[in-house]
Amino acid sequence: MDKKSKKEPGVKEWAIILAAGALLLLLSVPDLFKREEEKAVNTVVPTQQSEIQTEEYAERMERKLEEMLLKVEGVTSVKVVITVKSTTEKVVLQDTTTDTDTLLEEDGEGGQRSSQKTTEEKKAVLTGEMPYLTKELTPKVEGVVAVISGATGESVLAITEAVQALFDVPAHKVKIIYN
Repeated sequence: MDKKSKKEPGVKEWAIILAAGALLLLLSVPDLFKREEEKAVNTVVPTQQSEIQTEEYAERMERKLEEMLLKVEGVTSVKVVITVKSTTEKVVLQDTTTDTDTLLEEDGEGGQRSSQKTTEEKKAVLTGEMPYLTKELTPKVEGVVAVISGATGESVLAITEAVQALFDVPAHKVKIIYN
């Protein structure tokens, strides 16, 4: 009977296997080779700062609406509350790099196989140490409530329509309370 001898891996083969394993382990950690500066670029606006800006925006819009409503005939006092749906959003300019690798393989029987891999990398464009902002989106107004003294039924309808036009909110999200 013919026995086939199985060759045990030698030192050279073990070194190659160990090096390949170490390489796979290093490549599985995506942020390992990024510098600290590059990691920090992705954090554009701290949440607390964004919430403060949103509150300031709502308060500013409330004051402006109160000033406008006080100019309506018969209105003697106004208090407005505006709720917003989202926070202020800052859009950062990004530099996008796209790499496409195409692999075409042929087997011994004439068959062909093609595969394509596309990699896209986005990096924030910096001006000094800060990211370059392309635009800043204001919060979307969710609803408006106004308490008004001295208004009549006709002026309340006009006020409701004005609020709808100013903040692009439907009528069921605008409540005018008058006495």
